[in-house]
Amino acid sequence: MKPNPFLIPRFNIDYSLKDMLSGLGSLFLDKDADLDFIRSEFSVSDVYFSNYSRTGISLILQSLNLPQGSKIGVPLYSCTVVFDAIVNAGHVPRFIDIDENYTLDPVDLKEKVNDIAALIVIHTFGRPADMDAIKEVASDIPIIEDCAHSLFSAYEGKLTGCIGDYSCFSLPKFLSAGGGGMIFVNNSRSDEITQLIDSVHSPSLTDEIIHLFVMYARSFFYHKPWFGTFALPVGLSLEGKIDLMDKKSFTIKKINKSDKYVTVEKLKTFKDKVVAQRNNSVYLLNELADTSLSLPFEKKNTFCNYYLFPVLVPEGIERDSICEYLRNNGVDTSTLFSQTPYIARMKYGYEGDCPFTEHVAERILTLPNHYNLSKAELSKTIFKVKSYFLSDQIRESNEQQSK
Repeated sequence: MKPNPFLIPRFNIDYSLKDMLSGLGSLFLDKDADLDFIRSEFSVSDVYFSNYSRTGISLILQSLNLPQGSKIGVPLYSCTVVFDAIVNAGHVPRFIDIDENYTLDPVDLKEKVNDIAALIVIHTFGRPADMDAIKEVASDIPIIEDCAHSLFSAYEGKLTGCIGDYSCFSLPKFLSAGGGGMIFVNNSRSDEITQLIDSVHSPSLTDEIIHLFVMYARSFFYHKPWFGTFALPVGLSLEGKIDLMDKKSFTIKKINKSDKYVTVEKLKTFKDKVVAQRNNSVYLLNELADTSLSLPFEKKNTFCNYYLFPVLVPEGIERDSICEYLRNNGVDTSTLFSQTPYIARMKYGYEGDCPFTEHVAERILTLPNHYNLSKAELSKTIFKVKSYFLSDQIRESNEQQSK
């Protein structure tokens, strides 16, 4: 792609110099994170941490002491690292379809529930899954909430992560706390997972310092003007040379002390940023209502943090051509998890029984909506999206006239 210093990034990585210095201070001034704030905010008593969210999920599964090779229910529409977490724990993914909310479909779950020993529910894009229906179908099966996208989203007035038996949050996502995974134990004994986490090693001081500088550099280059002039062109040049979806790293360690400290500090003020991101998303919803895109909707009695803004392109329009058009016009997008059904079929035993997920994977597109965007950047995104459909209509009209 042609470098563009004004390109609007598709995601938001907001790990600031202040965060890096805060992390360094926690190391050299021996500051400990105040977990009482998390316990109070989320109304949980048992809080644990791991070096990655995916290792957190693996540790939770190991703590259940299920027979080796047990089938674990999981939405097919997911990052493949969740499947790796299941495999790493000694089990097998049992793929479940999603509904129009992009989350696990209770109807498909009902058909497959007798085949699974535990269930992972993912609140994809920050959209709370239908937990009442899922819990009714799952009955006594342990439920693990994957809240990688859903920090401060809520279902029936209760924060996601506090509804299932266990939950795991990915701290680099949305919160941009540097790294690590946060684990809640809600309705089960915590003895097993306590022992597992206590048995793993802590990162060295050298590793922690290197990590802090890497996280700050990554965030720095994910902002304008560096994103469009350097970070994305380099990333695109690596596509096809490196399997970016094949993230099988399971060097399980405790969380970096600096990440743990930064997590608590950022959580204290993060609700305002969730509100800002929701406001951005409502603006997109209102302004794109007259397009043929299928827009997200908020289910009754849910509160979505709008971690990402997913849309489905209409039938007959090439999704990737929209991505290319928007990128060439200063708006980067993502086709998140669009390759997952193919990878799951090749590597994880998926047998093609999740048709709606495959439909979504072919049409999904996420638009920039993050809280750091200005009104002008949101308006530019809207204008470019509408311009594509207008130009597409003109092309179709010209083609018809030439016949």
